[in-house]
Amino acid sequence: MATPYGIQHFLLCSTVLTLVPNDKLVESVLDVELKAPFTIGLMLSSENPPKITKLMPSSCFLGKLFVGDIVLAVNEQKVGNIGDFFKYCKAGKVAVRYKRDEYCTTTIKTLPRPRPDVESFEFQMVWRTGGMPIGILVYHDQDKRVIVSMVENGTIASHSVRPGDILTKINDIPVKDKEVAKKTILDSVNNMRRVKLTIERSGCLDTTHATPRTPGEVIVIPQIPRAPNFDLPLPPDVLAIMDANRDFHRKPYAMPAIIKRTAPGAPVSSGNGAKLSIPDCPPEENVVEFDPSEKPLKATPKRVGTA
Repeated sequence: MATPYGIQHFLLCSTVLTLVPNDKLVESVLDVELKAPFTIGLMLSSENPPKITKLMPSSCFLGKLFVGDIVLAVNEQKVGNIGDFFKYCKAGKVAVRYKRDEYCTTTIKTLPRPRPDVESFEFQMVWRTGGMPIGILVYHDQDKRVIVSMVENGTIASHSVRPGDILTKINDIPVKDKEVAKKTILDSVNNMRRVKLTIERSGCLDTTHATPRTPGEVIVIPQIPRAPNFDLPLPPDVLAIMDANRDFHRKPYAMPAIIKRTAPGAPVSSGNGAKLSIPDCPPEENVVEFDPSEKPLKATPKRVGTA
């Protein structure tokens, strides 16, 4: 399936796309069911036809219409201004006809599982103009696999790629180096305005239609590798030190404490009865050398950015 600007999952709505010839805009019809009470929560420009200039977080069209969309009609009634839009949007099924600049589309293909506990997908992203980042960061794990560590919100990849996905191929070419992967993606987007990513994702099998078990049969559930809970990987030696000292605060410390408790029955000073075992010694004096002779003073230069 191909969707504008990534994958869009709408609840109780559908989108029908119609390409407009000799135009960079794509005319679409959004069928959505508005349940009372609802908040329209958008602003339109004074152009004719009007263009969406702002969407509120409480808008019932959030995630369905976007800033820059040109609103043509609601329920086949022409919209000339924001008043018309509010008047035609009533509780029930509403069909909004609009135009959108579809500068990027994503096609998703589900591939056969390479292993029983692993899913595989192929994402093909096509841009109308180049120079747009897909919005992912990758790193090497301990097995030298290229893994997605972070996905930037609002980018084309945020609707399809997830942190923890294993990047296996780019444009049908296997990749095992993160620097090669970065360069291949950038070159493909800038030069060909398209890129194909093949990823593997941990996923459980659907056991609802499994055959009945025989008495005494032991079920072995494959362990799914956990994705790292940090954006950037840490070196193995640092992870080993952190793991060795995981419960340091729960273990008694062998060295003598610097705070000494007073013996029972001894006079207690102000405070909680604890004292520091610091030996009494006179403080050291630091003598700063200076020249007492008269000479002109130098003005301190101003810092960059000061008046």
